[in-house]
Amino acid sequence: MELYFGSFSDLGDGATDKNLVSFAIPDIGVKFKAPFEAENITLDYASLLTLLEFIEINPQLFGNKALELFSHNIALVTQVKTCRVPSKDLAPYLQKALKYRSKLKYSINWISFPDNPAQNPEID
Repeated sequence: MELYFGSFSDLGDGATDKNLVSFAIPDIGVKFKAPFEAENITLDYASLLTLLEFIEINPQLFGNKALELFSHNIALVTQVKTCRVPSKDLAPYLQKALKYRSKLKYSINWISFPDNPAQNPEID
């Protein structure tokens, strides 16, 4: 099953920018976005961890399916694949993602920004 995650800034009403975490699971028709106070790769890690928590609390939706996660953030994908993070401030996020990987058995891969359904600001 293909699952997509990412983050983006929503200009909202033009008065303020909001950073949003998002994920999309087209096979089951799930789309999610929520405001989150973080920036850059930390925001993408928050998106990944939000998606992984959703998977964990909804086992009836995922069963024994192979889970293939996609992100446009190549740095995050590389860090999770190699289990190496370049800075101490990101280490806790990576450790949480790896802990989920041992439980959920997911793979993670890169996808281009325009091809990532989670990057669509129109997600309801």
